[in-house]
Amino acid sequence: MKNQHSRTPGLLQNDLFLAQMNCDILAKNERSPALGMYSYLGSDLVSDGALGANQDDDVIDFIEEDEESLQPKQELHPWKILIADDDSNVHDTTLLALNGVKIHGKPLEFIHAYSAKEAYNIISANSDIALLLLDVVMETVDAGLKLVNIIRNEMSLPNLRIVLRTGQPGYAPELQVSEAFAIDGYTTKSKLTRSLLISVLNDTLSNSHDNPEIPN
Repeated sequence: MKNQHSRTPGLLQNDLFLAQMNCDILAKNERSPALGMYSYLGSDLVSDGALGANQDDDVIDFIEEDEESLQPKQELHPWKILIADDDSNVHDTTLLALNGVKIHGKPLEFIHAYSAKEAYNIISANSDIALLLLDVVMETVDAGLKLVNIIRNEMSLPNLRIVLRTGQPGYAPELQVSEAFAIDGYTTKSKLTRSLLISVLNDTLSNSHDNPEIPN
């Protein structure tokens, strides 16, 4: 009785012929409509895809980049803020409180003056100052208030934002000062926290980016 797994000589020859063809195809890394594409590495056959003509798995889909991501990012000019105060600790604590803070998406840049006269000279030389944090009592008990009048009247700078910061509110009561002087904010140093200072800057500069006449 013949073995059930034996083949006739004709079929055996056909099988050997097909196997030889497949080996030739694989050795050449050619595409066979029936077998698909393979790569030959040493003694192993590594398939590049499923058998058959469909090679969808071989397709690499490159994600199209957003047109906006290809555009060069516009560098934002910082708000230029002048701190005018005769106390160096006020300068230091202000920098510490506002370190890394952005107002309406823009960073902050600081200039320092330690007297009303020095502040006047800096303002005269820098037309792009957006905000003045101004002490009231410096060379005199009303040095800051006098500087406000000079800025508004003599220098004709109505768009420069001015926030008064005083450690001695008795010399410049808020209600009286707010009515008599063209200022944009008033704070008392003893009550001025970091969050309140940031809030004051946000409010004071809220309309500046929409008004082309206001610096920055």
